[in-house]
Amino acid sequence: MRRRFVILILAALTVLTGCLRRDLEFGSVTINLRLNINLRVHVNGHFEDLPTPEMMRVMFFDTETCELITESYLPATGGRISLPPGKYKFIAYNFDTEATLLRNDRNYYSIEAYTNEVSSSLKSSMLNALRYGKSAVTKADSDEDAWEAALKRLQDTPVIYEPDHLFVSHEDIEVFNITEGQTIEADAETIIETWKISVRIKNEQYMASARALLTGQIASNFIGFPKEEGKTDTDVTLMFDMKAGTDLEENDIVTGTFNTFGKNPNVESRLWLTIIIKTVGGDTVEWHRDITDEFFTEDAIEDQTIYIEEAIDIPVPSNPDGGNGGFQPGVAEWDEENVPINI
Repeated sequence: MRRRFVILILAALTVLTGCLRRDLEFGSVTINLRLNINLRVHVNGHFEDLPTPEMMRVMFFDTETCELITESYLPATGGRISLPPGKYKFIAYNFDTEATLLRNDRNYYSIEAYTNEVSSSLKSSMLNALRYGKSAVTKADSDEDAWEAALKRLQDTPVIYEPDHLFVSHEDIEVFNITEGQTIEADAETIIETWKISVRIKNEQYMASARALLTGQIASNFIGFPKEEGKTDTDVTLMFDMKAGTDLEENDIVTGTFNTFGKNPNVESRLWLTIIIKTVGGDTVEWHRDITDEFFTEDAIEDQTIYIEEAIDIPVPSNPDGGNGGFQPGVAEWDEENVPINI
């Protein structure tokens, strides 16, 4: 009798668990995703075409929770994807960047594009160069208190590498349960700004290398938002390399083209440009200037180009014919030497 009761209880449990109500589910349908990437970037008064990305990461998120549902990796032009019918939030970005990194990518609104900070040793060496290098612009030419404030800001804020261009597409889409197929088009454009800075220079022949620091920049961008809305307010200093060149009038310049997430709109302090020059003799020359006014002129904003006519005067190095300071290593001519070998 007891055994029969146990069997009845188990049978009842089986019936109850077997009759749970389940929502009707559709199978996946195949859609054709067509990506249109705008490769045109404005710099130095004209547009340049960037290389076509090698691969795009395509991500689909739940419209209510904004959590990631599925992802695919496609060519830059797009491709075919299988998805259940429904509404999605959609993000695509190029998956071939080296400096630009992505984090917190499981939620539509938390995906953040950023770059790494420079090492603490590199930052310390640059700060030491600024404090103890030969000043190409004397302290009397700039406000001493402002320069000390700029140095403190460099010390207190992160110094980051410049980002690679990141082409982003994001929008809401709907996949229909149709058998004839569906094509979805999405446009992508870069969230990175490209600027060019040039400064006149004297005694260019003594310059071995140059590196720039620009304060008042932002550290990252949340790519689920429109470009301007996604900018963070984390204040950082951008580091980029510069090189010798000539302008249209054949004047010697030190020039550099750099990428940035943009200027920090919430930072009221000025933008300081600092250039650290290594000479062929191994000396360090530092030049610094507040370029906020130049940064926001009508021509600069239109062309994304800044030109400073005030020349950096590189002093004659203490050892102009040698030393190299480790920046231009070389090997002297090999002298022929015959040595007898006993066999």
